[in-house]
Amino acid sequence: MSAEDIMYDLKTLVEPQVPELTFTKLTLEDNYIEVAGTFHKIMDIPFLARIRIVSVFQNIMSLRIERVKVLKIGIPKFILNTASKMAAKKALEMGLGYENKTILVNIDKALQKVPHVHLEVDHFIMENGVLSLRLKGIEADIEAMQKEANKDNEAEERKQQELEAEKIRIFNEKLQEIRKTEDSYSEFRDKIMQKVPYDRKNLAKYGFILPDMYALALRLMKDKRVTKRDKAIIAFTFMYPLVPMDFIPSKVPVLGKVDDIAIFFFGTNYIMKKIPVPILVKHWQGDLATLKLVKDNIETILNFTPGKTLNQVYDFVDESLEKRKPSYLKDEAYLVEAPIPMDLSPIFDPVTK
Repeated sequence: MSAEDIMYDLKTLVEPQVPELTFTKLTLEDNYIEVAGTFHKIMDIPFLARIRIVSVFQNIMSLRIERVKVLKIGIPKFILNTASKMAAKKALEMGLGYENKTILVNIDKALQKVPHVHLEVDHFIMENGVLSLRLKGIEADIEAMQKEANKDNEAEERKQQELEAEKIRIFNEKLQEIRKTEDSYSEFRDKIMQKVPYDRKNLAKYGFILPDMYALALRLMKDKRVTKRDKAIIAFTFMYPLVPMDFIPSKVPVLGKVDDIAIFFFGTNYIMKKIPVPILVKHWQGDLATLKLVKDNIETILNFTPGKTLNQVYDFVDESLEKRKPSYLKDEAYLVEAPIPMDLSPIFDPVTK
């Protein structure tokens, strides 16, 4: 171990346990470990301590405190011996002992903090600023260590899952507070749904998917948060299937081979992938379970049509444009509060990438 290694251990293992303590310098030379630092008590009190490594025998390392200075004033030896004896008594569980003015470090007990590992030390060497321990033997239960590591990983993964679940829960609660768009289509749709028999309402909401998609597209065209590039894509993909004439000759690469329905599916998939969820929720007239059904399955449907090729080509173009200048912020940026909460149960995951 170099002086830097030991200093790192002091800062990561000791300083967090004693917040008032700060180590600033450590030197290894001639079997000495010399450490300097400060102890904060109203003010920063500088100190310096020099410890000699005497020997290693039967896995017990002997240390002797040679010198301690506080505020550049040397501490008498009898005080150091008394303090060392008291400190050792308080640290028996860490493998520290005191005998004949010497601090004894039981390496086996000290390694109890590192389970499944046993070291048998032969002797030590200190030269060129490096402290080395020569080992007679080393034993490690690799399987037990792996299980311990897996247990820690599982705990960390579980914690991350809980944090993500809480984040999704909060996101969905805020989605419910979004005031949905109301216009002439809203009134028309409500009147139709009121006339539908109760046992046919589930079928009716699926039957409204197509008009709901066109209403969504029109509302997105009016929303100032939607980019002009996306409005152009929406206008083309939703209006083109309604035009009776075939404006795109079959000889035109990619587009010429794509039929009207495939272009509509491409536009629907583009909206569901590109537009932030809170904006979709605001303008979607149907229930959110139906919106999620469309969002989760439209790309699969698209892949069974010639629109798959158009989607792959435009995805490449869109990715290049997004790298230059992103079109939207994260979903959370578009969450707004409304005074009237809605009785909804959204189950969308927020876009975090």
